[in-house]
Amino acid sequence: MPARVPEKRRPTAPHRPRLPAWVGQVPGPDDPLPDQVQQFLDYLRVQRNRPLTTVRAYRYDLAKFVAFARVRDAGGALCDGLDAAVLRRYQIELAEALPNPRTRARALVALRQFLRYAYDEGWTAAELSRRVVVPRYIVGDPHPIATATVPRLLAALPKEGLRDLRDRALVHFLISSGCRISEACALDRGDIRPEGFRVLGKGGKHRTVFLTEDAWKAVREYLLARGQDASPALFISVAHPDMPGGRVLAGNRLTTDGSRRALTALRRRFAHDPEAFRLIEGLRSPHAARHTAATTLLEATDGDVRLVQEVLGHATLETLRVYTEITDRRKRAAYARLGDYLREVGED
Repeated sequence: MPARVPEKRRPTAPHRPRLPAWVGQVPGPDDPLPDQVQQFLDYLRVQRNRPLTTVRAYRYDLAKFVAFARVRDAGGALCDGLDAAVLRRYQIELAEALPNPRTRARALVALRQFLRYAYDEGWTAAELSRRVVVPRYIVGDPHPIATATVPRLLAALPKEGLRDLRDRALVHFLISSGCRISEACALDRGDIRPEGFRVLGKGGKHRTVFLTEDAWKAVREYLLARGQDASPALFISVAHPDMPGGRVLAGNRLTTDGSRRALTALRRRFAHDPEAFRLIEGLRSPHAARHTAATTLLEATDGDVRLVQEVLGHATLETLRVYTEITDRRKRAAYARLGDYLREVGED
């Protein structure tokens, strides 16, 4: 009898882990949260004077725990029946929903803070915050634009219409001031001055920042083209739904998500020209402009980390260590090129 040829098995799709049931029930930004969570958010906003961006981030992260708790127990207060086993189960399911340890760490830090507040308020019989283990992760190096590329990038930015002028002013502003994108979006037109102006940073702390002459000129050109309108915001959204009939409404303000989409669209415009795209390739997000401001300022001031710390609004000098390592690598590479040059001269 002829040997039987085994049938070929059809390739199967890669197995996707099943997400916890609560993932599809996370409350949105306009959905109500339990009273205990709302009290905690009010405490952050009023008593701790945390900026609204921080409060929104805590709300976003705690909404996941609210969804988990509602699926676990449909009735009762949020903190009823909380113990180490429940928190352990949540951390396991959160790891399935958020495999990125850095994203998961932020959500667990918010839960830790809430549990400390819950214990102080008497909502839990035990102090459970220590039962929440924040995963360790490696912080990647920032990826700033090379200093030599910055002037050519700024010169290549288009300025054909209001959208172009706004994007050009935003890039100039971020690279010059080193502001976080949330800080830039929160500014009003009347806040900025050529002699320096104050921004509200993390932890509700103010600091003074400055613009270069070219950045100030780019911002003024954008505001002049925009003219007088109802919005006090420095940077506005120019999307059609936000400007009905071409009018700027009083509540029009560029959001952080809107700024990211604007940079993505700007990068697409450069994509047809490989030479031009190399200039903007490193500007993958608004935060890349902040990294660029840090490294260029370090190089311009011969490594004055204390000054750069004040400009960027970092709490400690340790935060700047990654930037100084980048500039040190550039210095070593420059000295390597100098050694090669001296050897070539000696051989002539």
